[in-house]
Amino acid sequence: MRTRAQGPILMAAAALLSLAAQANPDVYPTPGTQAPASSFTASASGQLVAYYTGERGGYTNLVGARINGVDGPIGLNNQTSAYGDKFVLGTVSAGDSLVFFIDVNAGAARYYSDTSLNSDGVNHAWAAAFAGDAKVPAGTNIAFEDLANGGDLNYRDHSIVYQIGAAVPEPASWALLLAGAGIVALRRRGR
Repeated sequence: MRTRAQGPILMAAAALLSLAAQANPDVYPTPGTQAPASSFTASASGQLVAYYTGERGGYTNLVGARINGVDGPIGLNNQTSAYGDKFVLGTVSAGDSLVFFIDVNAGAARYYSDTSLNSDGVNHAWAAAFAGDAKVPAGTNIAFEDLANGGDLNYRDHSIVYQIGAAVPEPASWALLLAGAGIVALRRRGR
């Protein structure tokens, strides 16, 4: 049986455990210097999913991906997203070329993880491995700098972890799956 005094203690312990379960990705270790360039290739086929991991720069930024030279949808607002929110950046096949980007202030600027695509010639993305936690799976953390010409080069204006997950089944696959489930349900009912 729990006493009244144990209630607040248990609640505090639960709060500490939830904080420990969220291990934010590393921050850029050498602010003020340009991050080394990174390139990305899809290691598997499936959905390219971004998980918001923090950072709220002064500008409003959305994140997206260029897959094989084509910019995809943008999402995960750095001012309103919560840690762990996810957004599907597109569907990839193993070996596809991936370039991540931020869209700054509703299209005022777009900065890519491929420096050659940036009009200012500055690397606006820093990448590092992320081990994962209770809200964000293991993957690659990408942190962005949203200021022209690199600004303060702290790479703390928008941050995501990306992962390639299972592809969404096509409608024909869903139909087969539902038909199979229906047959199993009918057989069990007949017993």
